[in-house]
Amino acid sequence: MAKIVPPMNFGLVEDGFYRSAQPSELNFSFLEKLELKTIIWVGAEEPSEILLSFLDSQGITLHNLAPQVSLNPHFPPPYTDNGVVPISGQYHLPPLPPPPEPLIIQSLTLLLRPSTFPTLVCCNMGRHRTGTVVGCYRKLQRWALSSILEEYRRYAGMKVRILNEQFIELFDTDLVSITAEQAVA
Repeated sequence: MAKIVPPMNFGLVEDGFYRSAQPSELNFSFLEKLELKTIIWVGAEEPSEILLSFLDSQGITLHNLAPQVSLNPHFPPPYTDNGVVPISGQYHLPPLPPPPEPLIIQSLTLLLRPSTFPTLVCCNMGRHRTGTVVGCYRKLQRWALSSILEEYRRYAGMKVRILNEQFIELFDTDLVSITAEQAVA
């Protein structure tokens, strides 16, 4: 009997909508039980070849949003050539910018289509990019900001990114259009 092991940072967002880190071969029997139609990949890098092979063998549609890795225009690049920012005589890496706004909008647009469910949203570790997508989805559901950020922090653990939280807080939900078909479903 195969072991049923969920991917890291796996969670149920709502019926038919799941979140996680990039699944590995160990997680494939678990994913089979979910009977997924789609996976929305929001990672900054491409998904693994073994995951792509699994999706192909299972007939699961992949919406790969990874190519949208350009920097968010609202967050300029570091001030030094080596990517290190001097602060008070010490050198620190600059904070990582939140995911690009078009990636979030495209993810939410896919999530509002009933035809994509059941679906899994994932990135490499299932923390920041996935958490930002889920946080903005919660804004569409009109959740209280404190509840949205609590959920984001639960999955981010000790690696909370303040810029992602700020992005979620300031995200304009009017950028996501809901069709009549989506409103009924």
